[in-house]
Amino acid sequence: MSLINRLFDFEAVINQIWLITLIGMAVLYILCNILPDRIVGVFLPLHNVFKPQTNVDLDYQSIGYALLHTTWVTRITHSTVIIDAVLWFVIFESWHWSVSLMVLLIMLVQSVFIGDKKFGLFFILMGIATYISALYVIQFLGLPSAVLLSKVVLMLGGLMRMLSHSAELIPPLLLNNSDQFQKLSAKNINWKIPLSSVIGYVGEFGSGLPNRILPVQVNYLYQNVFGIKPETTLAWKEVEVSAQKVLTGGYSQLNSLKNYFNSVVKGQ
Repeated sequence: MSLINRLFDFEAVINQIWLITLIGMAVLYILCNILPDRIVGVFLPLHNVFKPQTNVDLDYQSIGYALLHTTWVTRITHSTVIIDAVLWFVIFESWHWSVSLMVLLIMLVQSVFIGDKKFGLFFILMGIATYISALYVIQFLGLPSAVLLSKVVLMLGGLMRMLSHSAELIPPLLLNNSDQFQKLSAKNINWKIPLSSVIGYVGEFGSGLPNRILPVQVNYLYQNVFGIKPETTLAWKEVEVSAQKVLTGGYSQLNSLKNYFNSVVKGQ
């Protein structure tokens, strides 16, 4: 509790940073949906995961996740997304209980559109579990303390995930118009890299939302931990094989990513 009391000494600053980050996330979601791919795609890799129609494509989401998180650093830092979902429900409850209900309904609709009944069941159960956990956090800490701690952890989580991507290969379109993943060096770095890092922080902050990366992690968990085979979506082994093909051969190795690449490059 002493840590939380210490945080209250910086509450005004934390709230200001939170507001800026929250607005940035909202703006990013809007821009990813209204601007042409040729504009957003050169700064934010696979930005179409922020679009509703892609957000319900679990295979695309899972392959993209496996593709961009190949090192132990990114895998560890992104494993906190389940905790983030709990903390987001704390935030939602502080706004109004109906916001939490709306998010749970969105998760239900999302699972319906994904179309795999087994996944849908696990995803909804995970959503309910994270929501109930949030209520316990609020009851244990009290709403003001729970909200302030949630804001700090969510922002630090986004920053931590963004920084961990420095251990990965640079995705296509950031360094040049090639569809290949490349190592960053002093020779090929350009002005888009630092800008994409700032955008990446906002994107990673938003990735903790219950409907963003959580479905992918549920997809991994229910297949690999519980050993349940999906009905209509790819098995996780197939996800990893597809991701590895793209990682070594470029976006052209997978039709969905090839189409994404073309939508960015041909629009320029």
